[in-house]
Amino acid sequence: MPILRSLFVLFLLHQAAVVTSRGSKGSGSWQTLSGNAPLVVARGGFSGIFPDSSYEAYNMALMTSLADVILWCDVQLTKDEAGICFPTLNLENSSDISRVFKNTNVYLVNGVPVRGSFSVDYTVNQLSNVFCKLRFC
Repeated sequence: MPILRSLFVLFLLHQAAVVTSRGSKGSGSWQTLSGNAPLVVARGGFSGIFPDSSYEAYNMALMTSLADVILWCDVQLTKDEAGICFPTLNLENSSDISRVFKNTNVYLVNGVPVRGSFSVDYTVNQLSNVFCKLRFC
């Protein structure tokens, strides 16, 4: 029930934002530099309610935003060269990969050795059983 209440509140906030960002004279123009509708970029989808970069987060962003919303995806490549949307290089930071796979590797990331599970070590099929976790940032 709390999730439904949160979604309803977010829907109302979204509607209020659309109304208040329009011109005050009822002309239908937007209060932007060009007068056009603002560009909405959903980085990671509708994260905060859903895990960042999850299917649910992107789907909710599409359902509750403007028609021309842009979805921002941090693409990580897998072992079989497929692209997945995932917010960090180390899959252990935001997923339950350690529940599915026990092995880790060390890679240099910006010159610093980092131990973890990385998308380049798995095929997209292997990652089908790995799920995003909620991130509280």
